[in-house]
Amino acid sequence: MNGFWICADETPSKTQMYCFEHKFTAKDGAEMKASVCADSRYKLYVNDELVCDGPCRGSQYIRYYEEPDITPYLKAGENTIRAEVIFLTENVFISVFREHRPALWFNGILNENGQTRQIYSDESWTCRRLDSIVFSTPPGMMTSIPPAEFVSGEDSYTSIPVRRMYEPNIENGCFNPWGGRELYPLGKRIIPFLKPGARKPFTVSKQDTGLIDLDAGVYTTSLVDLCFEGKKGTKLYIKYSECYQGEDGEKRMRDDSTGTLNGYQDIIVLTGKPQTYSTFFFRAFRYVRLEFEDKEMTFDIEKSGYREYFYPLDEDGSFKCSDERLNRIWDISRNTVKCCMHELFVDCPYYEQQQYGMDSALEIMFSLRMSSDTRLIKKAITDFVHSQLPDGMLQANFPSTSVQVIPTFSLYWLLMLREYLRYCGDVRFVRSLTGTVDKVLQAFDNLINEDGLVGPTHYWPYTDWVPKWYCGVPEGGRQEPLTVYCLIYATALGAAEEICSAVGREALAKEYAKRRDAMIKAVNEKCFDAEAQMYRDTPTRRDFSEHTALWAVLSGAVKGEKATKLMEKVMNEDVSRCTFSMNYYMFRALEKADCYKYSDRLMAGWQKMLDLHCTTWCEAPDKPRSECHGWSSAPIYEMSALTLGVCPTADGFKSVRIKPVTGKLEWAKGTVPTPYGVIGVEWKKQNGKFILDAVIPEAINMPVTVILEGKEPVCVNEHKIHIEA
Repeated sequence: MNGFWICADETPSKTQMYCFEHKFTAKDGAEMKASVCADSRYKLYVNDELVCDGPCRGSQYIRYYEEPDITPYLKAGENTIRAEVIFLTENVFISVFREHRPALWFNGILNENGQTRQIYSDESWTCRRLDSIVFSTPPGMMTSIPPAEFVSGEDSYTSIPVRRMYEPNIENGCFNPWGGRELYPLGKRIIPFLKPGARKPFTVSKQDTGLIDLDAGVYTTSLVDLCFEGKKGTKLYIKYSECYQGEDGEKRMRDDSTGTLNGYQDIIVLTGKPQTYSTFFFRAFRYVRLEFEDKEMTFDIEKSGYREYFYPLDEDGSFKCSDERLNRIWDISRNTVKCCMHELFVDCPYYEQQQYGMDSALEIMFSLRMSSDTRLIKKAITDFVHSQLPDGMLQANFPSTSVQVIPTFSLYWLLMLREYLRYCGDVRFVRSLTGTVDKVLQAFDNLINEDGLVGPTHYWPYTDWVPKWYCGVPEGGRQEPLTVYCLIYATALGAAEEICSAVGREALAKEYAKRRDAMIKAVNEKCFDAEAQMYRDTPTRRDFSEHTALWAVLSGAVKGEKATKLMEKVMNEDVSRCTFSMNYYMFRALEKADCYKYSDRLMAGWQKMLDLHCTTWCEAPDKPRSECHGWSSAPIYEMSALTLGVCPTADGFKSVRIKPVTGKLEWAKGTVPTPYGVIGVEWKKQNGKFILDAVIPEAINMPVTVILEGKEPVCVNEHKIHIEA
């Protein structure tokens, strides 16, 4: 028996919490393994200790379940299982799929001295609806974030009957003998648990009558625990803020406590007794403002604090150099990526909390430089596969119960898949997705017009948040083909060619190569401006941008000396500039066109944010909405792949290149993750010499090509490398 799905026997009209409970006895030394899932979100407690939360966000095609070890929480005698289940109504926290009732599935195997018995959910469990908390989406915020909480005094419950639903048929993939799928198609969680860390203390940054500002020291995503006592019936407002800002709304020094704090908030009605409040969902913040109506309210800062909550990334990538500001930039980049990694790669933890295709493709590149753990990457790739629409486009963000499409985000998914193969060498998994790849590319092929260009679409043709572009779309981009879309499509065709060659689908690889060449030919004929010697943003308008130039280089539409001249020109002409969403690709184009000397110009934006005391990177340096945006962490890649110089030259790191770009630095050292362990690199300039040492993982015979500035390449096949030049 697999236990039963059970539900509270009512259909909620609003988001509410339901507490399912069950008591059982266990002998001393008993052990228990369990499986658990719920609709919509849950926290599982055994004897009032938190075991795990979930379910890990999946899709309409798979509801992940957790398999926690209950053993550490058991005691001899009576034990209590409690599952706090929040049922989400429509248009609340839209990255979580849900049905129509609060539901729970629990199946545990209790082992007592070799004798086993099941502890599973059925109608004998009790259920109480918690009526003293009202959940709601904060005004002006996205429906994709977790709801805010209004706690109206002491806990108040209503008993609700429990109804047995059905026993899941896990052995047959949750399908019945006639091929009918169950309500909840269960699958094992494929990423590790996200567990809150040890409580960290706040400091007070400002205090006044009826107001206390708490400082976490750095931007974080954490669960918040607060202890306080105040007059019964008065309210405590808990406001979560990314940074201080001026009365005019402008963000200047992020830690200037003379400014004000804005943000969404939870509200607590005080009981007149000592209270402890802990958030159900994590909150994103640097500061927490407490505003209280009872001016005599007491706040116990010693017992209060925050517990960090993000994906448990095992960081084996590192970087240090002779420039302390660059070291600080590396650390802030790391913190930014970690705050955007939970059960998904989110664009930002404060606003949307959505897994967007472009954002995820970038965050994946950065996380690959931080860790060899690729489980969340593989999940993200799979998530987007589950979002594919009948015409072949992938949803712009997924999981999501609403549909949004940005065409190029489907192509960024394909580039994401190519990089996953390059770094991990997981041929079997990637080969299984070539059907999805082909359908994505066919969606764009269907848009090609009589000029051979990708024509307009009824979807949102977002490109970048360039200030003068309405909704991030180059002028004319809704009426005629966008050159940058054609070039990103050509780049994706090139990536698909490489994927298909690697997985043994040569005929398809040749087809993609032919289609790429045809697209590049059409762009060069219709979109290159001979007078300006640059690519126009659309075939007929004489508007120019860095975007068209960089993708012309990355797609191979322009090569060699012509590519160098193009990038030199756009870097020194009055054209539309890339914002942070596109800077990683701009770095790659500068590198490919032998113009990396301009990288310092791009780095100025990070230097500016450093001077403003940011502890995560903003969506963009000037007038940012979000203070923590994953796509802004490009320095991680530059320091690892360029300054240390380590890049794979064969899929799965079967061979590697070490080509340090040293610039003005005196030394640099660090580690680069691979599937076989880390590659350690250390170089320094000393007494007129350049000295490089590298350590290659013992687990693989990895050919290494060392390329030093102004020197001939040196090919080495050793685990320890020492070169002086």
